[in-house]
Amino acid sequence: MRIYSVLTFMAYCCLLKAPYHKIYHTISVDPVTSEHELTCQAEGYPEAEVIWTSSHHQVLSGKTSITSSKREEKLFNVTSTLRINTTADEIFYCTFRRLGHEENNTAELVIPEPYPDPAKKRNHLVILGAVFLFLHVTLAVIFCLKRNVRMMDVEKCCTQDMNSKQQNVEKAKSQEDDMNCSRTQALTNIRLWSLLT
Repeated sequence: MRIYSVLTFMAYCCLLKAPYHKIYHTISVDPVTSEHELTCQAEGYPEAEVIWTSSHHQVLSGKTSITSSKREEKLFNVTSTLRINTTADEIFYCTFRRLGHEENNTAELVIPEPYPDPAKKRNHLVILGAVFLFLHVTLAVIFCLKRNVRMMDVEKCCTQDMNSKQQNVEKAKSQEDDMNCSRTQALTNIRLWSLLT
């Protein structure tokens, strides 16, 4: 019986010296409200209260829950959450204050810069690609229309001679230009398709 009493006394003494040294903290953002949720969690003994303060030393109200640890030492697991609207680079502190002790342990939480949304970046690329494609198609159409106007002018003047070599060269050149125009349009359509997928 005496050994059991000594062990119980030693365990109790150890519990009295279990400060909340390791403070784990997280920062998350609610996508709906854009509120930041700051959480601090630590284990220790005896029970502690958590005090939230801003960098301007303003005391803030957080929600704290206390459960018993599942470890042998039977420490208290204290978790506190603060929900707040704030901006990047603001600093907040969560302080674990053990009841009946002067020693406090504090963690510093710095609000990070918001992460860029990759979906928005892709939208800009799709729009840029569509504008680029539209310009290429427009230039190809204008080029082809100018070629057709020249041929119509030549036909109106009746200067074409079907038997002349020059006419055959011009005709071949016109057909080649038409083929180039078709190729340009096809390449433009392929580029647009690859940008959109």
